[in-house]
Amino acid sequence: MFLIILLYALLASTFTLGKAALDYGRPFFLIAVRMFVGGGILLSYQYFADRSKFYLKTKDLFLFSQIFLFHIYLSYMLEFWALEYLSAASVGLIYNISPFVTAIFSYFLFHERLSGKQNLGLIIGFFGLLPIIMQQTPEEIAVGSFYVSLPELALFISVAAACYGWIVMKQLLDRGYTPVMVNGVGMIVGGSMALLTSLWWDGLPVIKPAESEGLIRPFLINILGSHGAGIAIFAWYALLLVVVANIIFYNLYGELLKKYSATFLSFVGFITPLFAALFGWLMRGEEVTWHFFASVIFVTFGLYVFYQDEL
Repeated sequence: MFLIILLYALLASTFTLGKAALDYGRPFFLIAVRMFVGGGILLSYQYFADRSKFYLKTKDLFLFSQIFLFHIYLSYMLEFWALEYLSAASVGLIYNISPFVTAIFSYFLFHERLSGKQNLGLIIGFFGLLPIIMQQTPEEIAVGSFYVSLPELALFISVAAACYGWIVMKQLLDRGYTPVMVNGVGMIVGGSMALLTSLWWDGLPVIKPAESEGLIRPFLINILGSHGAGIAIFAWYALLLVVVANIIFYNLYGELLKKYSATFLSFVGFITPLFAALFGWLMRGEEVTWHFFASVIFVTFGLYVFYQDEL
């Protein structure tokens, strides 16, 4: 059970690390860097550890194209764009509806019918998000808001893309590919798409200079200068995201799937927003209001009701 808690603590930390990286660089460029580095590491590992699994069949290109688009590009690009305007806790909470979204996809794609309890759980879970949606920051309103802000809408689409991506991932795994191979190829191609988007949207990448506050930044500025320190800090957070999310999280999740069911792992995921709120408060001083805890309670209860028939 400790490893499951560690799994979701790591996932929650990526939201705070992502916001820290966005203090210095733009989201699309950050995703490009992260995916190139992470994909390169994974493909190198696959090539040298088990070269017999280092392949890609032509007949599976359509499925891989969906990995590029949904599992990597849309899910991460929209998530990190929304991170500029939402707190880490809010992002973690909205991502917690993934089991509900997956159930809806399974219903329409595979005709898997939901029980009465599962339908009730879905309703409770979606309505449970209303308090956090009602609490909108000035940054959200400035971007655009009509009941649901544009960052929140982008995050909902990101969650849907990620859930669909995992369904496609399952299909490729059933065809004999390893998670390392699928993720590695997806990250390299998805990272290339992110880089092109970054150049089109933001122009040439610009890293913000570091300010002389805190304990480490003044030391880095003395050695590297303010711009050099900004680049170093951005690279540090990007590397942390690669190690924590692209390497440790994905592989730990795969190992835990050998011991626990996907249903159980998804259910325990309700602790993610709690860790996200804790990390956001400790590392960035983000305020946690009653709206967050109200949504956590309702979404958790909805998950509990939803999983009654499965557990």
